[in-house]
Amino acid sequence: MKTHAMASGLRITLTKIELQALLNLARYGADQLDTARHNHILPRRQEAVAADVIQGLECGLASVQWKQAEAKARREQPKRDAERRAAREHHAQIDGYSVWAMLGDWTDMSDDPDRRQWADMFHPDTKPREQGEIRRNVWRIFISKGRAALDDLVVLSGDCTTTADRDEIEQLARRIIANHQE
Repeated sequence: MKTHAMASGLRITLTKIELQALLNLARYGADQLDTARHNHILPRRQEAVAADVIQGLECGLASVQWKQAEAKARREQPKRDAERRAAREHHAQIDGYSVWAMLGDWTDMSDDPDRRQWADMFHPDTKPREQGEIRRNVWRIFISKGRAALDDLVVLSGDCTTTADRDEIEQLARRIIANHQE
């Protein structure tokens, strides 16, 4: 607890635990005053102020708790974002190829039924074709090998899984890689 004397009062800085203890003491004291009405321990004017002091302490405690919750949420936000991203993304290395998958809703944009060209269904530029296939809550797979900086980048045409099962990503990626190597 820190105190600072001022011309018209005393400024007190309390920790959360000290504030809770003071609030409990103030409530207990106010209850004791209510039960001992016949004893004039405090002048009437001070009794009237007691309720305001308790209310001020309660508001102060609520503010401290709110600020602590906000600070904790700010500290944990990057972790929550990473967890959310990890739940919607999948990265793997298969036979020297980099495989990346995104969970979402996808629509086939290709005019050729044998060639699939998947696009995010909710992207503003996506205009699904008439009677195009739509897959909801599935993994869209992207496969590449090499690096663009070395001019040896190979990007394979990806595809979408049929379910949201993560195991299906590797099976589909291996099938696409095997078809490319033939």
